[in-house]
Amino acid sequence: MLNEMIQFDYKTKTKHKAIRRIAVCTVLLTLVFALPLFAKSFTAHAASVTASGKTNTSITLRASASTSAKSLGTLKNNTSLTITSEVFTSKTSTSAETRWYGVTAGGKSGFIKVERVKDIKFANVTATTSDELNYRTGAGTSMSKAGTVGRGTKVTVNLPAKAAGSNDSWYRVTISGKAYYMAGAYLDFTNKVKASPFQDLIRPTSQRPGLAGQILANPTRGGGARYIGTLSKWNCKKRFKVTGYKNNWVPQGVTTNGDNYYVIFGMSKKQGIVTYSSSGKRLRVSPFSFKMGHPNGITYDPVTGLCYIFKGYQYKCYTWNPATNKFGSAKTPYSSSGIAYDKVTNKLYSSSKTGIRVYSSDGKFTHEKVLSRCSRGGKTYVQDCGAHGGFIFHAVSGKNKHKTNYLDIYREADGAYLASFKVSLGETESVVVANDGTVELLINHKGTHNEYIWRTPINVNDLM
Repeated sequence: MLNEMIQFDYKTKTKHKAIRRIAVCTVLLTLVFALPLFAKSFTAHAASVTASGKTNTSITLRASASTSAKSLGTLKNNTSLTITSEVFTSKTSTSAETRWYGVTAGGKSGFIKVERVKDIKFANVTATTSDELNYRTGAGTSMSKAGTVGRGTKVTVNLPAKAAGSNDSWYRVTISGKAYYMAGAYLDFTNKVKASPFQDLIRPTSQRPGLAGQILANPTRGGGARYIGTLSKWNCKKRFKVTGYKNNWVPQGVTTNGDNYYVIFGMSKKQGIVTYSSSGKRLRVSPFSFKMGHPNGITYDPVTGLCYIFKGYQYKCYTWNPATNKFGSAKTPYSSSGIAYDKVTNKLYSSSKTGIRVYSSDGKFTHEKVLSRCSRGGKTYVQDCGAHGGFIFHAVSGKNKHKTNYLDIYREADGAYLASFKVSLGETESVVVANDGTVELLINHKGTHNEYIWRTPINVNDLM
C-alpha cells in the first residue's frame, strides 16, 4: 500500500472548569516546547525549506492565492523575494495559471503567480521516504502519478507545497533532475526511516508522539469533535471484498468470532448474513427467516454464542446462532443502531444518537451506564460500532453518507471521548477489531458490489 497523506486538525473544545484549564494549558505548553508549531498548511519544517527569486514585472501582492484576493501592495520589477511555499489552486491542472508562490518581500508576506518570478534558487534539504511513496506532477492525490520510490529513498526537497482544497503537507522535490511532488506525511527530515507506516502517522518520528499518543492526548466528556487525522486509501489497506448473495445485498455491519467474519446485508427485501473466512472466502449464506426492515449493526457474543443484530428505533434486537443457523429475538431497554462485544471487558456497547450505552454480556442487556457522545455540526447518521479492551470505535456518517464519514473513539473506564478521524474511503458502515488488535472498517460504496473491509493504522493494543 502506498502511503501519501493524512490530515491533522488539533483544534478541540473543553469544558470551562478550572481543572480542565490547567490540564489544557499543560498540554499546550508541552506541545509548544516539545513539538514543532502546528500550522494550517505546513509543519515547522516548511520554514527551513525556502527559495529566493525576483519579480519579472510589476505585480500585485495578494493576501491569498487568488486574483480576487485583497491587495497588499505592488511589488516593482526585480524585487527580491523569499519564496516560502508553492500553492496549487486546481486539483488536476499544473499550468502556471493554477500555481502561486507564497512570498515575503519588503516586510510583507503574500502570494503572486509563479509565472511572475524569475531567477529562482532553491535552498534544498534532504529527506528520507518512510515507506514506498508515489511522486506526482503536482501537489495532491488527484494529480497524475509520475512514479514510485522505495522506502528509505533520499530525495531533494525544494519547497513546501499546498494541494487545492486540502491542508495536508506536500513538498516539491527533485527526482532525476525534474520537479515532482510528494506527500509530506511520509518524508522524514531527520533521515531516520520508520519501521512501519502504521507505527507513527505523524512526521517526524523524533519530534512528535505516535498515533496512539495523539488519540489519548486530550480526553474530554463529549463536546465538539477533535479530529486528528483522515483514514484514506493512502494509509489503510483492503482486507477482502464483501459482496452480497447473488450481488443483490448491500453490506451494513460486520463482526468476528476470531476465526470467521459475519457480515450482515440488507436494504430492503434481500437480507441475510454471509460468513467469510479470515482470508475473505465466502463460507455460508444465511438469509433472514423474517422481515426486520433495514439492519444496521451486528456483533458476536461468545458468552451466549449468539450474534445480535440491531435496527434503529426498536427496543429489541434479533439474534442469530452461527452454530445452528437459527434466528430469534431479544428485548433491549433502549433502541440502538450499532452493537459491539468486548472480549476483554466482557461487556456489550451500543451506539445511538443519545450516546454509547454499556450492557451486561449475558443475553439480558442489563444497562450499566451511558457515555456522552461528541457533537459535530450538520445532520449525521449513527452506524455500527466495535470495541476491544474498553475502547469503543463508533462509525458515524454525515448527510452525504458516501462523502463525509467519521470514526469516533471512546474509553469506557472513565467515560472519556478521545478523538475522531475523518474517513474518505466511502460510507463507514461498521467497525470490527481483528485478532491482532487492528481496527477494521466495513465500507459501502453506494451498493456497487465493490465493498471491502479495510485495515486501518489504528491498533487497540497501542492504547491499552
